[in-house]
Amino acid sequence: MNKINAETAKLAGLQIDLLEKLREGLVTLEQLEKFNLLSLEERERIFGSNTDPWLSEKRKIEKFYKKFFNRTIDWSVFSLPKKTDRMNRLEVSFADLTEDQIFSAYAKKIGENSVWKYYESISKAIESQQERPAGDYAFCHVGGEEPDLLGKSYDDGIEAVTTFMVPKEGLVAAFRFRVETGKMYDVVGLTRFAALDGGGDAMFMFRDGSGRFIISSDFRDFRNPQCGLRQVVLLS
Repeated sequence: MNKINAETAKLAGLQIDLLEKLREGLVTLEQLEKFNLLSLEERERIFGSNTDPWLSEKRKIEKFYKKFFNRTIDWSVFSLPKKTDRMNRLEVSFADLTEDQIFSAYAKKIGENSVWKYYESISKAIESQQERPAGDYAFCHVGGEEPDLLGKSYDDGIEAVTTFMVPKEGLVAAFRFRVETGKMYDVVGLTRFAALDGGGDAMFMFRDGSGRFIISSDFRDFRNPQCGLRQVVLLS
């Protein structure tokens, strides 16, 4: 018996067994429905068949990059940060994928009139930014609609030696969050990036009053209790 026939026979046996358990009341339809609603990561955790804490995030990232950038991901080339209860949102940054390309893909997805940028080119506007690995890399962050380090300016983050999002990281994170949840980052305040433009101002992203996704800048030392930084972790 080949593998396909063996698996078909096993599935048929499981279906017969399941129907018998339903008739006897050992399993209920409500329980089956709940099982079907479990995420892959939740099933792996319950049955202990996989110990990869990032598995669910990996699958979402693979789907995102395939759909919007026609890219596949070889996870063997990435060093992944440790997942924690707080830092539980994984992202991937590709060296050859520019900020402008990500912004354009975002605009194509939600509509050109639903985005706006102060710069003709976001990529070219970056005069300096916090150092990152030279090639492709993974990072994790808290996620959520608002920054986790509220009330902090660009200068505050740099002086505290905090690793916080650069423009490309912020664009990818905001885009994927929008695709998966239908929600936007920075509904109340804004996220300041670890990057300065040619005028020495700190670059940022936010949602304006009309619901547009915006990339712009302001004073590097400006503080507001509703605005801040999104901390990232790069390596384990």
